Order: sequence, then structure tokens, then C-alpha cells
Amino acid sequence: MTQGQRPQELALPVASLAALRRALEEAVGADGAAQALQAAGNAAGDAFHEILTVASADAPPADWAEATFWRRFSDLFTRRGWGSLSNEVVHEGVGALEARDWVESDPELGAARPACAFTAGLLANLLGRIAGREVAVLEVECRSRGDESCRFLYGSPAALDAVYRRLRSGQAVGETLAALR
Repeated sequence: MTQGQRPQELALPVASLAALRRALEEAVGADGAAQALQAAGNAAGDAFHEILTVASADAPPADWAEATFWRRFSDLFTRRGWGSLSNEVVHEGVGALEARDWVESDPELGAARPACAFTAGLLANLLGRIAGREVAVLEVECRSRGDESCRFLYGSPAALDAVYRRLRSGQAVGETLAALR
């Protein structure tokens, strides 16, 4: 790298994410911090898309077989220390990504709600770019609030909005997904 050029990636200590979240929460409150982190994650999705695309000289990610896509998608994050993701279809048009070792989560936090807002924004951008249409992401389980894993639902904005509204009214995730049409 010549002087003046910036590297494409930067390794930071994991504690940096937690410190950033705490500083944002102190400065703008929990909701503002979540919105800022989600926006930053969304912007980072562009770089992750480029990394995934460049690493796949054989064909664009949208053209990969489903098993190949999800393996390479998970490897993208695992190789960078984020954790491993597994994918499952939970309802027609809604999928779930689950990680039992997700780096943005903090099992010691004792959060009242899911706390991986940066990841939600990143996944929304990355999955949307690959799908060629807008994809919404909603974290419904989080190790930061004591759940066994971080679980991100993804799908169309309309479907995820319906899920979010039902969850806010107190309905369980399973009931919420079963109620989708």
C-alpha cells in the first residue's frame, strides 16, 4: 500500500463495538444509538457486498446455488471474526439467520431488547443488494438480553413490519410468524 491509500479493512478490538454503543446511548439515548448504529451498519453493507462479490469471480452471489450462497455468506463473517451464521426459512418470504457466537452481542449487558443494531443494518443492505430489492432485517433474539443466540429475521419490509407490530403488541415470535399471510 502506498502512502495516502487506505486499507479496505481494519481490525478493531471487539470491545470497541460495545464502547461505541455505550457512548452513543449516553449521547443520544438508546433509540438514537440503535438508529445510528443501524445506519452505520447499513453503510458498511456496501463494503461487505464488494468483498463477497470480488471473492466470487466464478459468478455473482445471486447466481450461486442456495447451499453455496449461505456457506460463503457465513464464511464472509466467520473469517472476519463476527461469528458463524446459519440460515433457515421460517415462513414463506421470511428467513432467519442465527448466531450463537455473534461478536456484536454482549451476554453480560443484560439488555432489555436486542442490541445488534449495527448487524441488522449491515445484513439489510447486504441481503438487499444481493436480492436486487429492499430487504428488512429485525433482530428478535439477542445474547445481549440473555437469549441463547442472536436471531435476525429478514424478508420484505411489509412482512417484517407486520412481524414487528405483532411483537410490539406482546405476541411471541412463533405466533407472529404463523399469523403471516
